[in-house]
Amino acid sequence: MPARKAVITSCFCGWLSANVHAAGGPYVVDDATIANVGECKVESWVSVASNGDFIGVTQPACVVRFGVPVEFTTTVQPVRTDDEWATLAGVKGKFVLLRDGPNNSTIAMIIGTLFDATHGENATFVNVPLTIKMRDDFRLNVNAGWLRDTVDDTNHLTWGGSVEWDFRKSWTLITEVFGLTGNQNEPRMQAGLRYSPTKSIDLDLIYGHNLIGENANWITGGVTVRF
Repeated sequence: MPARKAVITSCFCGWLSANVHAAGGPYVVDDATIANVGECKVESWVSVASNGDFIGVTQPACVVRFGVPVEFTTTVQPVRTDDEWATLAGVKGKFVLLRDGPNNSTIAMIIGTLFDATHGENATFVNVPLTIKMRDDFRLNVNAGWLRDTVDDTNHLTWGGSVEWDFRKSWTLITEVFGLTGNQNEPRMQAGLRYSPTKSIDLDLIYGHNLIGENANWITGGVTVRF
């Protein structure tokens, strides 16, 4: 896969997800919750692949009332794939469609765009996350969405699923699988541990496969600070 194509078609990696209470941070599969109005956070992480590819992300977010509570997130992402660098920047909004529905389920919607400043390309996406709370310490997340890729003027369906288990105080095990239609390197996957020493801080250490590009294993370290 050419470098430019890998960057754009995989741009939803680390960009669709950005929420406070679950997944979020370096994880791709999103949950369906947002924080309270007036709460903000900054998420940062670095992902390094066995083939030398690289993703760095910094993204601040705040929840404001825009008719309904909306979480607005901006991002800056330096990315290297196949020895080619690109700088991505974007913005997205997330709001809840259904709260406390049947089977303890919540549904949200995310709309956003990501611009490749290096090559002048962009991707626009919509994602609908569903969260089912099985127990207080165990949650399932399912994502379905659409991605518009301007590199080759195509549309893709995006998908993902994850499990979150708070197996002991301050510790969460998170596993996920995700991908998009029309990409021969699917599915992609990650699994990791999250340590939350306080309600304001998350620390993540994750192992992944094929986050962007192909045939590579990834190690990710991340931190989220809320205020």
